[in-house]
Amino acid sequence: MAENKIETKKAPAKAAPKQKKISLKKKSKKKFNVPNTTGCRRMKSVKSRWRKQTGIDNKKRIRKAFMGKCPRVGNKNAEDVRGLHPLGLPEILVNNVKELEGAEKVLVRIAATVGKRKKADIVAKAKELNLRILNEGVKK
Repeated sequence: MAENKIETKKAPAKAAPKQKKISLKKKSKKKFNVPNTTGCRRMKSVKSRWRKQTGIDNKKRIRKAFMGKCPRVGNKNAEDVRGLHPLGLPEILVNNVKELEGAEKVLVRIAATVGKRKKADIVAKAKELNLRILNEGVKK
């Protein structure tokens, strides 16, 4: 009599649930300008900026297509991407070495008002903490 061996297959061990990968694709920024501010005979003193249109017959307020885009809720980026640098990490602005204490997984931007000596100290401390500096060698 031959013994019948039933082979059982072991189920693979369950891996930890995968986290959703954040796509860092931000939306492109559109320009929302005040209408009638460009061109040869237009208001040359008006700077390009956004102000909500209020006039009763204003074509921009009525949202005529030829007047350009208006800001709306749908122009926002996704909540998990908002405020992040394109490299995918949050950015901190640093004025002195003390502000680097406790900083982990961030990008460092040194303030423009910091002088050479203090900047050298900040760069040294950031390299010691393995932090990336965005404007280390920028000279104006």
